[in-house]
Amino acid sequence: MSSGVLSRRFADMGHPLFDFSNLTPAQRAELAIALWDSLPDDSTEPALTDGQRAELGRRIEAYRKDPRAGAPWDEVRARIRSAAKRGR
Repeated sequence: MSSGVLSRRFADMGHPLFDFSNLTPAQRAELAIALWDSLPDDSTEPALTDGQRAELGRRIEAYRKDPRAGAPWDEVRARIRSAAKRGR
């Protein structure tokens, strides 16, 4: 999703406090993770779309076929953060 699409999608938020178009994709990913991690533990989770539910089903099935093929979230998050620090 481009920053223009984001700007239109969140137009009701008023004037943006930050221009995200200057961030690299890795920096945007890091920001998204930081925002998600900042939510309180008791936050209401957003409802899944049909597409998200189907994707989760596909991933669960892939995991059942080969549980060693994936990586734990902590490792994935560490790789993303490391890449963001390197500016990728």
